Amino acid sequence: MKLTNAFAALAATAVLAATPALAEKRVTISNWTSPNHATSRGHAAFAEMTESEFPDAFDFKLFTGGALLGPKPTLSGLRDGVADVGLLALTYFRSEMPYAQLVADLALLGEDHYAMAGATSEFVMLHCQPCKDEFAKNGMVALSGISTAPYVLLTTQPIVTIEDMQGVKLRTGGSVWDRWATRLGAEPVNVPTSEMYDTMSHGVVTAAVQPVGALKGHSLIEVAKHLTELPLGTYHSGSIFAASPTFWASLSPEQREQFAKNLPDALAQTEVYYETDDLDVLKEAGDLGLEVHEPSPEFLQDLIDFRTADLEEIARISREERGIEDPEPLIASYRELIVKWHGLVQPLQPIRDNHQPYADLLRQEIYSKIDFATYPN
Repeated sequence: MKLTNAFAALAATAVLAATPALAEKRVTISNWTSPNHATSRGHAAFAEMTESEFPDAFDFKLFTGGALLGPKPTLSGLRDGVADVGLLALTYFRSEMPYAQLVADLALLGEDHYAMAGATSEFVMLHCQPCKDEFAKNGMVALSGISTAPYVLLTTQPIVTIEDMQGVKLRTGGSVWDRWATRLGAEPVNVPTSEMYDTMSHGVVTAAVQPVGALKGHSLIEVAKHLTELPLGTYHSGSIFAASPTFWASLSPEQREQFAKNLPDALAQTEVYYETDDLDVLKEAGDLGLEVHEPSPEFLQDLIDFRTADLEEIARISREERGIEDPEPLIASYRELIVKWHGLVQPLQPIRDNHQPYADLLRQEIYSKIDFATYPN
């Protein structure tokens, strides 16, 4: 497996074109986060596991830091065969993917990212045919879901009360967070995560809804010295293993089984990286100059009240603005899966100490039930 970052991309691309393939299938993976981000390390772990187990089947080339495709071009890049596999954040494609936005709108239900990664993967791969149809129409095959660690407020100035939110320029992941921010007098700013550092350093953004680990994973600790422990859900409208339809169609049934073999393990490892990155930052908080704040009771209760009331708004928006005729059954199905996965992962905690039982659970509940020879049909 070869790893390429943004600085070495041009030279590496030339080498890639000039070097004859040693394995049966060369696989290009594109990731727009830094090499140290949880998803980049998850991609690297997958490539290493799969090459080790099937050395004559696949030869992986991993591009990180947006060296091959940025966040928004990833979808068209998969569709056009620029990359074979990529990290895909579906909220960048609101008009093209209304069902993905339905999942995104339920972000505040995310309390445990291990449960949300399982619930979202099971939902989009097994229980939401419109989701699969939507993916196919736009040029991708979802081979997993994903979930970030729980979101908090990362800010340049302390935010503890509702009043502190007035006039804040808040970088969000869209949808539900935009509605929450606007309601409190803040101004949502939708920029890719790869641009958060620059926008915060120039004052375009003064706060961000992100996991704690983003302080190091996206270098935000240099510009955001305050953390407010609000339970702002998880980002789970995406896939760490979104595949190009052309690439997926080119694999034989045997190759598909080999390729999918380590997906549960890699997804589990990625979720562990998210948690350990958060814990590492919190351990180093003092040395990093980070101040951690508890929200006021009124601020926290307002968020809880909004989370409940917004469920009806989600159904209305899905029906009236996004063209989903009957969203309530899908919302109910997804919420049932969230409850199910919370129950499944709770006995496994702390998963960070041994991710294998969680990987086995993903394999048992999702991947073992898929016929990859015909998937996603």
